[in-house]
Amino acid sequence: MKTALVISGGGAKGAFAAGVVKYIYEAYHDDGWFEIIGGTSTGALITPIAGVLKEPALAESALETLINCYTTVHTKDILDKRCIMSLIFKPDALYGTKPLRKIIKNNLTPERFAYLQSDDAPYCYVVYADYKTGQAYVVSPKDRVPNENGSGDRPINIKEFRQAVLASASVPVIMECTKINNNVCYDGGVRELLPLRQAIDNGAQKILPVFLDPETFGVSESKFNRLDQTLFRTLDILVNETLLNDVERAELINYAVDTKDKLKQEFSGDPSVWQKIEQVLNAYPDLFGGDRRLIDIVKGIRPDHQLTDDSLKFDPEQMTDWLNQGYSKAQSVITSSPF
Repeated sequence: MKTALVISGGGAKGAFAAGVVKYIYEAYHDDGWFEIIGGTSTGALITPIAGVLKEPALAESALETLINCYTTVHTKDILDKRCIMSLIFKPDALYGTKPLRKIIKNNLTPERFAYLQSDDAPYCYVVYADYKTGQAYVVSPKDRVPNENGSGDRPINIKEFRQAVLASASVPVIMECTKINNNVCYDGGVRELLPLRQAIDNGAQKILPVFLDPETFGVSESKFNRLDQTLFRTLDILVNETLLNDVERAELINYAVDTKDKLKQEFSGDPSVWQKIEQVLNAYPDLFGGDRRLIDIVKGIRPDHQLTDDSLKFDPEQMTDWLNQGYSKAQSVITSSPF
């Protein structure tokens, strides 16, 4: 079973996902580990650490790193609030990301990155949005990138992957941009909050999607009489719509894969008819193309209620509670080994 873990964006609510990962590791790591792991925004911060959990020699320290990241940090440890004068001279964002950049560097060590590039490691990927092209870009430690001199290609280096992770985790307007190839890049959640498509395209047979919001969009108690409250709520609404689109697309692809398999079985005895059907299906590569084998999307790994109205408020006590909620939810939903 080629199993994938895909984690949505959600800032401090990533503590819930950290709890999910903790439970799966403690309960089932003896049976195997994920072959594919992907995420956007806070999911991108978790993805490489979750990937390292497959390697026994690195797993214990990686799990400790993951838990500490979502139970001990405060907002000031993640974001650098800009003063009025800074906003006058650099009015692109409310917060700088120097502290977050430092955390990514400390957590994604050369040893861990080298493992993620190895053949034994899961295929880990993060998604960011390039604001110049308007496109979402998927980056993995296993990628090869063009050489600077234009001749051939080379493995992606740790600095480049760290930049992709930082870009994926940088919420537009709130946080400063990350420059990649001199282009302004931000949170991949504006395009794909829950990047399921990449897992499907890489042959996932089972996907465990981790949502950081409840199924029913939460009712806010805010009076929206402050700029930041209105801005965060606007982002929450946009994020919810993007999430719905991502899930619907994955379910549609799963239905298409199932339909294609049934047609192939039905007409396996008549190659000429199957060939004609295949020609029709090939006209829709986004649905029927590639070597897709998806058979199961596990539902229900999400909070029962809205965790917070301010996903960029990092409070250790609150996040510890969310981590425990994620652990308990995974325990109730994942009742047998996903591997």
